[in-house]
Amino acid sequence: MPPRRYATVYSPVEDFVLPEIRLGATHSSRYHEHYDQTLSTDLMYMAYDHRLARKPLKRPPLPAPMNAYEINRPQPNKPKKLNPRIVTPDNIPKLESIIIHTMVKEAITNKQNLLSAIMALRSISGEAVDGGGRSGSSGVQIVQAKVGAAAFKLRAGMPIAAKVEMKGDAMYDFIQSLVDFVLPRIREYPGVPLPSVSRSDSTASSLGGIVAFGLPAAAMQLFPQIEANIDAYPRLHGFHMYFKTNQKGVKAEAAARALLSGFRVPFYRR
Repeated sequence: MPPRRYATVYSPVEDFVLPEIRLGATHSSRYHEHYDQTLSTDLMYMAYDHRLARKPLKRPPLPAPMNAYEINRPQPNKPKKLNPRIVTPDNIPKLESIIIHTMVKEAITNKQNLLSAIMALRSISGEAVDGGGRSGSSGVQIVQAKVGAAAFKLRAGMPIAAKVEMKGDAMYDFIQSLVDFVLPRIREYPGVPLPSVSRSDSTASSLGGIVAFGLPAAAMQLFPQIEANIDAYPRLHGFHMYFKTNQKGVKAEAAARALLSGFRVPFYRR
């Protein structure tokens, strides 16, 4: 009796090669078109300063001291320097990226508690590693603790948070969902608080051109991506958002707030 011959079974991964397909634009971003057609020209008009378009007047030289008393006299204070950047169509306020960050303190005892935050951020942003044929997309990233805290039983290197960065049309789609569906449905939401009038214009936050604010855990369920299948998320978390712009220097944060105000993000003075 001849021996039985069995067919060789190959793994689907071995005999199937993924085709080189890159997904192009599937739809036009409404907020991106709003910025290109309306908001960019308005911001260029608002940010223009006629004092920067002309050369500053030179200060007259100080008279030569006549005696030792005049040599040691204190010099007058220097005038405050304005932003040396002249407003042109190339450097008007523009969004570069949006970062969403959420910390899960329950992940200290069990790392699996991070899964709900990772799933929520991926649904809200629509970002995945090289997703949609975009090689620059990094997807949702896990943030590890840099230092330990014995009071909270936290050690350095433990996964404690998650974040995602959006660029291009993805960040404009996120702003559209945030402004159209989330912020109007938050009960008694006054808006993003403005800094106090007495705050100095030379602080790091004022010169960075970044607007940051957070929302509670109840706001995460208002996103349409999560509201349609809210039972799949056992736990929701609060999160912070960082809107990074191309503005740097004096009045950079004010220009960034004017940009977000054009996207209907509310601000209020305490």
